[in-house]
Amino acid sequence: MVEQLNDLMKALEAGQYNAAPGTLTQGGALQVEDLSPVMENVCFDDQHIKLQKMFAVKDAKSTLVQYNRQLDYGIFGGSAQYEGGIGEEDTSNVVRAIVPMSYYSTTRRVSIAANLIGAFDGVKAENRAANDAALKLSADIEFDSFRGQADFSNGGVFDGNPIAVADMPNIMGVDVQIRNSDALSNTQDLMFAEYGSDQTVVIAVNGTLTQSYIEDAAVKSSMNHGAADKLCLDPISLSAYNKIAHAKERIMLAGSAAESTGANLRTQWTSSAVVSLEASRFLSGKTRPARARAGSPAAPSAVTPAAAADAASVLAAGTYIYRVTACNERGESVAKDSAAVSPTAGQKVTLTIAAVTGAKYFNVYRSEDGGSAATAKFIGRVKASGSGNTSFVDLGYRSPGSVTGFLLQSSTWGFHQLSPYSRLKLAINDLSLPEAHFRFLCLAGYQPRKNVLLDNVDGQLS
Repeated sequence: MVEQLNDLMKALEAGQYNAAPGTLTQGGALQVEDLSPVMENVCFDDQHIKLQKMFAVKDAKSTLVQYNRQLDYGIFGGSAQYEGGIGEEDTSNVVRAIVPMSYYSTTRRVSIAANLIGAFDGVKAENRAANDAALKLSADIEFDSFRGQADFSNGGVFDGNPIAVADMPNIMGVDVQIRNSDALSNTQDLMFAEYGSDQTVVIAVNGTLTQSYIEDAAVKSSMNHGAADKLCLDPISLSAYNKIAHAKERIMLAGSAAESTGANLRTQWTSSAVVSLEASRFLSGKTRPARARAGSPAAPSAVTPAAAADAASVLAAGTYIYRVTACNERGESVAKDSAAVSPTAGQKVTLTIAAVTGAKYFNVYRSEDGGSAATAKFIGRVKASGSGNTSFVDLGYRSPGSVTGFLLQSSTWGFHQLSPYSRLKLAINDLSLPEAHFRFLCLAGYQPRKNVLLDNVDGQLS
């Protein structure tokens, strides 16, 4: 009996084999399973969701959210009269703004057996799936709240023109609402138009973000009677900004010399507001196509580049390879590479993209000068023209993998929610438990021009 117990102890303490136990002649040794009751999560969690916590959430009673926006108190000037004058008749301009509801939903399915077993951490499978679904919806909404319907090229310019934006069910995000406010008079202060309120609220950084750009952005907000005070950036561009302080000497008053180096710049004083800086992983530059997914369209069959002169082009002379993917509301295709093209200074590149059935738009990636297709990073997207070829114009306004910074005034935005996060059990037709998870909401930009975009910021580490 003692000998048998010793043999059993040896089996329990045996190490792993280099083959599956079933393939061993004498079978595998019995081993103790030691599993930690902690899920080691390498993805984001709730602390990374920031924009949805920044803006107020209101209940909606309709699938079409409407609100009034006042543009003036009448025409500026003209109130001073000669004695006896009755004064000019003025009428305030008020417009009705409309935002359609967006519907976010996903389905999760767990087997009945998975729901019955004793899980390693004591959490039922359906509850784990529900938690994951809630985070997935939060991530999609967070991303779209920043960048939904953004990055569409309008003849090489990224101006948020609604005509150039593909018909997609996503939220119309902060990015595109701020951009198209440059052209929409029903978002602008009409009284101060002659004094610069109609100037752009998009600043082209075209490189590393500096203190001067943040000062300029704060002034842009002030010129529209705003006081934007929260600058959201991706971690890389925020780090580059943080390095400004590395070469500067700091004096420690009323204390001994600091025994540390580096900096943690999170606040900048400006002439208009005290701006705090916040990193968001959801603003990182896009470096490659998304993972393949069922229902996404096929890749374009051909992508043909051609260089031609254009006075508006700032594309640097060089040799480039473009990658193009087809996209719809389900996902993104694999990439199709173009031949190399070598524009000279003052030339643009026009890509002719073959039509793809089911594609709503095309994502375009550009390589480094002289680099292979593998170095290509995202520069923009273009709405599919339909059954014919689609053209994408590259004027060089976007660097590969660049990012946008958002200087925001939270009181000028709001979520209107038709349904908060909810769960709905679906019909069971096999031994599994399907469940739908959903949230219905939209983002309203009440006063978009009090907010400023810092465009084409370097979003890649050298």
